[in-house]
Amino acid sequence: MKRHKGTVFMVSAGLYMLVLLGGCATHQARSTEKSQFLKDYSQLTKGDKAQLRYVDPLANIKSYKSILMDPVKLYASTEHRMDDISYEEWQALLNYLDAAVREHLSKDYTFVQKPGPGVMRLRVALTQADRSNVLLDTVSTVVPIGLAISALKAGITGKHSFVGAAGIEAELLDSTTGKRLAAAVDHRVGSKVTGEFNKFDEWHTVKDSIDYWTQNLQDFLAEQRADKTF
Repeated sequence: MKRHKGTVFMVSAGLYMLVLLGGCATHQARSTEKSQFLKDYSQLTKGDKAQLRYVDPLANIKSYKSILMDPVKLYASTEHRMDDISYEEWQALLNYLDAAVREHLSKDYTFVQKPGPGVMRLRVALTQADRSNVLLDTVSTVVPIGLAISALKAGITGKHSFVGAAGIEAELLDSTTGKRLAAAVDHRVGSKVTGEFNKFDEWHTVKDSIDYWTQNLQDFLAEQRADKTF
């Protein structure tokens, strides 16, 4: 019997460790706020990978070979003022976002400094950047009862206890005419279980979200280039 109990305990512990190591780093928030970084939100509709999205059905996006990228901005909404972020911290986050975009898109596009034919203009703003509480986040993840409490809160608010959150707004424009080609608004929150050993980085949720968004942007543009309708 003791052996049986020990086996059950080992299996339970193993399953618990699989749960700890198997989750996604971030997930989409249940609601979104508009920061007014984008001048027009009327075209945006509910999306999948982004909460709100727009793609001009007549735009020949695959004809563009270069990108003119505006400086990435911090554009907080009224609800997410981000007053507690120091200049050094938000500068580092913006630099990370800028670098992530260039790393993903430079494989397929040339980044240029001037508008012109075949050049897309990319505007991007970080609209929310909530750090996680490293101590409380770590404790509530390791202790099973804390994980249960956090899951209960997530069922009500859509956000786990003590984890970070991030928001972004972006649009692609024709660099010469200013005509919008595509746009997106999205907010993501951290998962209690990321499957990564980054729990002691208070900005890991924001960085994981940026990685998610830039990969999606790369995938979207790849899909546009593969489109045979034009």
